Amino acid sequence: MIKIAINPNDKRYIFIIPQDDVDKVRMVELEKHMNKIPQYMLLPTFNGVPEPQVFLEKFKGQSDVWIYYCSAGLWREVVLFLQGKGWAFDSQINSEFKYTQFNMTKEQFKEYVAGWNLNLNPYDYQLEAAWLILKFNLSLSELATRAGKTLIFYIVSRAAKELLGVTKILMIVPSVHLVKQGVKDLQEYKDFFSTEQIWAGGEEVSMADLTIGTFQSLVRRADPRYKSYDPDFFNGYDMVCVDEAHKAPCKSIKCILAVEAFKHVKLRFGFTGTLPKPNTIEWLACQAVLGPKIQEISSRQLIEDGFLADPIIKQFRILYTPSPELQTVTTKCAEYLLSNYIKDKNGNNTLRPMEEREFTMVHTKQLPTALKSSRQLLEDHEYDTYLKDMLSKSSKTLNLEQMVAMFSAPRLALMDRLVGNLHKNVIIFAHNVEYIKFLEQHFKAQFPDRKVYKITGATNLKKRQAIIDKMLESDDCILLGGYGVVGTGLTFKNVDYGVFAQSFKADTITRQSLGRLMLRTKEKSEFYLYDIIDEFPTKKLHNQALEKVKIYKAEGHKHEIVKITEIYRALDPNQYK
Repeated sequence: MIKIAINPNDKRYIFIIPQDDVDKVRMVELEKHMNKIPQYMLLPTFNGVPEPQVFLEKFKGQSDVWIYYCSAGLWREVVLFLQGKGWAFDSQINSEFKYTQFNMTKEQFKEYVAGWNLNLNPYDYQLEAAWLILKFNLSLSELATRAGKTLIFYIVSRAAKELLGVTKILMIVPSVHLVKQGVKDLQEYKDFFSTEQIWAGGEEVSMADLTIGTFQSLVRRADPRYKSYDPDFFNGYDMVCVDEAHKAPCKSIKCILAVEAFKHVKLRFGFTGTLPKPNTIEWLACQAVLGPKIQEISSRQLIEDGFLADPIIKQFRILYTPSPELQTVTTKCAEYLLSNYIKDKNGNNTLRPMEEREFTMVHTKQLPTALKSSRQLLEDHEYDTYLKDMLSKSSKTLNLEQMVAMFSAPRLALMDRLVGNLHKNVIIFAHNVEYIKFLEQHFKAQFPDRKVYKITGATNLKKRQAIIDKMLESDDCILLGGYGVVGTGLTFKNVDYGVFAQSFKADTITRQSLGRLMLRTKEKSEFYLYDIIDEFPTKKLHNQALEKVKIYKAEGHKHEIVKITEIYRALDPNQYK
């Protein structure tokens, strides 16, 4: 019978110990379940040796018996796997391991928090979320974007200090912007904590009882490979929270949690608005940091309760038919993707002159000899087929579609018509920086009377906030933004429209980006989202469109699909409203 053991003096790990030969065979299956190979390593284009992300590790104990161990946050994942297999096991995971000493009822807790006289009154669902977190030593909460996670964190943290004897709190976030925003929000609720910020430009506060820091900065103090390695920094923290847990990198998590100081943490929990799919690396990573999922507050629930604005989604699918113009662009992009980089004397890829660059086609490249010969020997349509076959074999068909789409005149004309009929603030999401810059210049020329801004990873925090402030003062702004930057953490209080100008398939990006537009106001109970899909005969972006429709359905959002051909001048502009 497999034994699951805990160390009362070290709350970071659980230990799984096989007792006989049958158990040893079963542990191989558990290892396979827990240690997964990333999908990109399974692609034909991956040149290295596939290596799994390791969540279940092992060492040899007495009598050369292997003892397996993993983060304590994964205890339920292990138990559910063993139960699903019908295997008998003996577990030391008891109530003391699972639960804290917090024993207030919901009503008692609401009265208790009311006594704080906060500057912002929490909603009942926020109080109930905090109440539940306080009950568990380890927990993961899936809270929809715009649910007010920072206020919930404030309530949990203050109650933990006053009721559970917590003395020092660490909050880990993925970006500097979230560090600064978190400090600002906590102060606005009501002064209680002495707070410090840990990032490249942050300052430590010697008497701070609450630290907010980025993954990047904190791992440099936990990992001996970095010059700023300082494990003593983590001494004294007895509560740890991870925000945007789905962004937590696996190696950083393991490194931070392995710090000796975290042996005696009283409360470890975290939030994510978009919990990854079960049985994935990301799913295991979230639980490893935080623990099992204990609650879910969906965006649909908050919409129906009147807390969030309701999205109305139109997915435009531009249907491309074969034409000489499309073939010319496709050939140019395909040849670039299949060509070899030209190196400089130092072995670096050489760049094209600025005036010759087109979107992602920024490097100087050379056609392989086989492609040169094929171009001379084959007819144009045969050469086009040959290129597409080569791209398919090297798993680059999606890259081709994404590149061709940036050159698309029909897509640009559709966006012009959309934006021209949206007479309030609109955010246009894209993921390619060069394309964002192109759209910025295009819309400035196309709409000279409107304010056009852009936010990418290169936009500093001060400028980002300045743009947000300007959009609050105006009703006719166009913001071009990267999904990774604008789609997470930024708060826009005066935006009625969104456009997904480039496609992707990650459900976390879809839901996070939608969340940027869901802030409900007196004037806004719903908003419009236009999802533009370039549907080529090779169907890669089309497949992404299908995946996003699944997300819209799962979230309960109103949506419709509008199929248009490349020639759509006769379409009624009012249908885009």
